[in-house]
Amino acid sequence: MTDEVMVRLMQQNDERGLEYAMSAYSRLAHSIAAGILGDEQDCREAVSDAFYKIWRTRMEIDLSRASLKGYVSMVTRSCALSKLRTVKSFEPLPDDERDLGIEVDFSDELNARHNERVIAECIRSMPSPDREIFISRYYYSKPISEIAREQGMKPGRVEKLLSKNRRRLRTALLEGGILL
Repeated sequence: MTDEVMVRLMQQNDERGLEYAMSAYSRLAHSIAAGILGDEQDCREAVSDAFYKIWRTRMEIDLSRASLKGYVSMVTRSCALSKLRTVKSFEPLPDDERDLGIEVDFSDELNARHNERVIAECIRSMPSPDREIFISRYYYSKPISEIAREQGMKPGRVEKLLSKNRRRLRTALLEGGILL
């Protein structure tokens, strides 16, 4: 099947066009991702992200500017580099930052919703920039050094704010009728 037919099918919202493109170019996409990422799981995710992005941007594909093969290559490279930035920036949280000193139940749906509500209220009540720092560290897993640079602070100051707000969250959970 030609690139033109695959693109025309995709642009007519026919998923067979994407299936044909995946069949034709998935090995190429995997090869590109593997050259950038190395890790097999990350490669599969990058290739999956690439074909998802190709489907989302199917109306923008212009074969007069580049072949479908070139477009798949470009999108895959972009997705693999994005994945690489995510993987490299991930810094596992130390045990002392993950432990509030209490057990929080997120297995039971009702308890989980209650506990999530208490946590959300506590985080919303934090002043700025404490809230942004807390979210950057514990939601986005950003390294302390990166948060400090973004906030124009020293890393030690960021660590103190995080410690203060972990204690604040622990207190909020205990006072908020935490469900264990």
